[in-house]
Amino acid sequence: MNTVLEYKLKNIPKQPGCYLWKDKYGKIIYVGKAKNLFNRTHQYFNGAKDNKTTHLVENIHDLEFIVVKNENESLILENNLIKKYQPKYNILLKDGSSYPYIVVTNEPHPRIVYTRDLKKWKGKYYGPFASSNSNKYGIYNLILKLFPLRKCNYVKKSKCIYYDINQCLGPCINKVSTEEYKKIKSDINDFFNGNVSKIVDQLKKEEKELSDNLMFEEAQKKLDLINGIKEIQKQQNIVFKSKDDFDVVGFYQQDKYICIMIFSYVNGKLLAKNQQIAELNNSNIDEVLSNYLMQYYFNNQAKPKYCYVNIKSSELKSLTKTTAIQFSIPTRGKYKAISLEAVKNAKEFFKSNYLIYQNKINRTQKSFEKLKQLLSLDNLSLIHVYDIANLFADDQVGVMIALEDGNFNKNLYRKFIIKNLEASSDYERMKEVVYRQYKRMLDEGQTLPNLIIVDGGIIQINAAIESLSKLHLDKVINVIGLSKDKHHKTSSIVFPNKQTIKLDKSSDIYMYLLNIQEEVHNFAINFFRNKNINSKFKSKLSEIEGLGEKSIKKLMEHYENFANLKKASVNELSQFVPNKIAKRIKEALNE
Repeated sequence: MNTVLEYKLKNIPKQPGCYLWKDKYGKIIYVGKAKNLFNRTHQYFNGAKDNKTTHLVENIHDLEFIVVKNENESLILENNLIKKYQPKYNILLKDGSSYPYIVVTNEPHPRIVYTRDLKKWKGKYYGPFASSNSNKYGIYNLILKLFPLRKCNYVKKSKCIYYDINQCLGPCINKVSTEEYKKIKSDINDFFNGNVSKIVDQLKKEEKELSDNLMFEEAQKKLDLINGIKEIQKQQNIVFKSKDDFDVVGFYQQDKYICIMIFSYVNGKLLAKNQQIAELNNSNIDEVLSNYLMQYYFNNQAKPKYCYVNIKSSELKSLTKTTAIQFSIPTRGKYKAISLEAVKNAKEFFKSNYLIYQNKINRTQKSFEKLKQLLSLDNLSLIHVYDIANLFADDQVGVMIALEDGNFNKNLYRKFIIKNLEASSDYERMKEVVYRQYKRMLDEGQTLPNLIIVDGGIIQINAAIESLSKLHLDKVINVIGLSKDKHHKTSSIVFPNKQTIKLDKSSDIYMYLLNIQEEVHNFAINFFRNKNINSKFKSKLSEIEGLGEKSIKKLMEHYENFANLKKASVNELSQFVPNKIAKRIKEALNE
């Protein structure tokens, strides 16, 4: 423990609040809340700890804290800080199965869209809905087959395959009436309200007619749709007369980990579930559950009226007060039964998902250790990786990604717009980027990397070394390159003395380095594309009268490039801007 940290720990108040652990780079690596900041922070340095907490403590170099009035305030503050900083020790594994919705758009020729954003589309939203185990878009795909609304992003001038297979009314070649659309929307309403008997009966009738006419392939398609509807009904396996929206939480603990499972009921039907594996990090289960549920309901736009979870009453009161959801303990009856089912699911999810994740972590760590041995470097706590992207010397950019202890740290990634417009080669561009990065790090007194990896061979290596020499760092930081073969695939490690080590493409270390090279390459290409697109995209749109910055931002985010925007109809654009502005956009792009 350094003297600054020791002093702060001695003088931290015995009051409620949040504490933020920082590493040697000044980056926040963990955020926690406490009823007593002094006692909680000192627990990390006293007594036995598990491996993950030990690793966290080893990386603690500094501390910040914020004192609040009460525990409720600390809950809210902790949630906001975690969302802002995304500390790597707060969340171990996250499963992205949050609430999905299906929306029927309000366009003149409506579409059925799958989304997780309640604000993205104008139209009628249905959900949230659970996704199939085998295909998370199963429900969505089934609905697309059942209801022949258009599938295209814009109305084309000729028919497509969806019209030929009777999955679209073909507004591109047919005049579809408002009444026809009203009928389909009414059928969709019936479907989501559980009134599927008419749809099933009609499908059965069609299936029988096709079978009688020996059209067995077409008949099978109808049968598949019937079975698909039955699968949806199976997912809603617990239905209550009560139409309340409520969640039931169960959890499974193994060693230092906890798996949290949330079953969500909408109008009395089980329609969604959400799960996450987290590390206890020297905290008790009540604290971890409370923290997770606080974040979960802050992040989800759809909130239940009630939530049933087994945690102590003081945490229940805090959660109820902060989230406006009535939290209770499931003691008996249906809520207790669902709670036990959630516990069972949490156990199964942990077994099937955590072990896979842990194996991936173990492989990464082994590959990282092999890389250290291969390079004869004992310390590789920080690695920087560089790549350059440009097209015909236009919009020249460079990027740097970083790995801490062998794992990507996106908070340390950097982007560079090449300032030397006369730079005619990647050699000159690499020189500039490397020099700017370490000149800044030296000026700011930051900890330097142990290794630089350049995407390329001896030319890129020499460029990096030349810039390091100007800063007197060529003897401080090691440099290697990752060269590609004639098929543009990673093949060898290249050293400054031109020595190479050919990589076995079946080895773990090859996959590890390939993953690094793909990460930096994708980061460079995405930066280049976004810069190129945004500058030209925004410039053109800003010329249109009445089109403000906020609207331009929405259009850029949605359409991404001119090609997509030019294809959009006035009606589609009217979802984002007034109709008269949409017409101006079309006129400007057509010019």
